[in-house]
Amino acid sequence: MEQRDFNRQGSLIDPEEFKDVSISIIGAGATGSHIALILAQMGIGYQGNGVLKVFDFDKIEPHNLQNQAFMPEHVGMTKVAALSDLLKKRFDVDIEAHELKVTNQRDVQANYVFLLTDTMASRSEIMDNAMKYAINTDLVIETRMGLEDGRVYAWNPNNADHMKAWKETLYSDDEAEVSLCGTSTSIVNTTLFLSSLAVSRLIQHFRQNKSELLTNQSAEKKSMWNESIFSLHPESFMVREFGSEMKYLG
Repeated sequence: MEQRDFNRQGSLIDPEEFKDVSISIIGAGATGSHIALILAQMGIGYQGNGVLKVFDFDKIEPHNLQNQAFMPEHVGMTKVAALSDLLKKRFDVDIEAHELKVTNQRDVQANYVFLLTDTMASRSEIMDNAMKYAINTDLVIETRMGLEDGRVYAWNPNNADHMKAWKETLYSDDEAEVSLCGTSTSIVNTTLFLSSLAVSRLIQHFRQNKSELLTNQSAEKKSMWNESIFSLHPESFMVREFGSEMKYLG
């Protein structure tokens, strides 16, 4: 297979800098499949430039093609097997495909974890059971999606204040059905925007840490806590960092 060229990403990241970085994606549906695709497009996972782990136990159905990254020939395959096939063919990127339900920390241990399951209950359960002692994880990124709006949370799971702040944002799956945010209902433009925003949080954190290492600064940014709430309508985009008020970025 011919050599891939990721130079177009060079002004943002050098994928070779991810050689010692591991990323777990829990849930390979709408946002999960597109996040894996974006990371592969940036060269992460290519020839040892980081490790991509993907966890999901569902199979692809025809309706999944409308807002997920899969192709018609993937219908009937497990999502992790289909992603493995897709990323290998398009970008020569190998992933660790795990066809299972995440129940313990050994499964998902990674420097970065994307928490992208279908229900609020499962996200809370994973954080309580599988991420309780995730000492090697610097950042968890979680997304919630509606038809034209969404949220992205990024926090350090080893910071008690961050965990408390994240838990305070949780609501029941019944409430999610009413608000749409956090349900599996979505359209592709919302999905793509949300996926890109989630990946930008990882890149932001990675570049901040690299900058601190190069300048011998303290690693304060490793304690990043960030909440982004957006609508596809331009007047509605807000961001809050830990301990600050919600900032309007419209």
